[in-house]
Amino acid sequence: MKRISVSILVLLIFVLAGLGLSIRQPLRASQKSETAPTAVTVTKHQPLKGISKLKNGTINAVILGDSISVSQGASDPSVTGWNSDLNKSLFDTFGHKIVWDNKGSSGKLIDYALNKAKEISSSTDAVFICLGRIDRNFSTPEQFSEKYTELITIIKSRAPNADIFCIVEPPMISLDESKFAGIRSTIIDVSAKTGSNLLDVWSAFPKDHHSLSELLEDVLHPNDKGNKLMSNFIYQRLVTVINNEVNSATIVHLPTT
Repeated sequence: MKRISVSILVLLIFVLAGLGLSIRQPLRASQKSETAPTAVTVTKHQPLKGISKLKNGTINAVILGDSISVSQGASDPSVTGWNSDLNKSLFDTFGHKIVWDNKGSSGKLIDYALNKAKEISSSTDAVFICLGRIDRNFSTPEQFSEKYTELITIIKSRAPNADIFCIVEPPMISLDESKFAGIRSTIIDVSAKTGSNLLDVWSAFPKDHHSLSELLEDVLHPNDKGNKLMSNFIYQRLVTVINNEVNSATIVHLPTT
């Protein structure tokens, strides 16, 4: 009887030892996984190539576009036009000005801008594209997308160090205003795909006709107040990107040991 008891005791000892081994092994595996390499997010920034130079000196900028690009509705485009007022605000902030080369012209389509873009100097620091209103009646969004993409391609080839800003023009009072929706979406889409900077001025304006009419000289062109609204909107965004000196970021995952 005693021999049987001893045998049972020995057997229990071996069983418990085996259980202890099987428990310890998963625990060690768990401990090992806790010290395994983990991913850390690192952000790499690409500084602006042209517009940020305004912090240290004068820059050269080109405007491509239609009647809104030349501030047709302003009482005096050289003073109350959106780009003139923008220049004053930027000078007050950074102490330096933009030397404008406005290649825009009233009543012109994007085809005109495609030709004028070929005149851009390689020393250009920034290019502002301000068009699309008239094109809504002559191009489908798909056709406009092809031309807008081509325009940005030409700009990059002519002035590889220039920052490109795509302006979505303000809303207007017209029965076919809805036709501009496709053009606006195209500008937003192409801007993102080409790594350009979007300035959706359209979003800053009221959409009800009563409020909108107070900002328009006629049914299409912004008056002095409308140009001031355009200027303020663009100014705020330019100051943001200039101060941050960033126009895009790439997220990279690096392992740690």
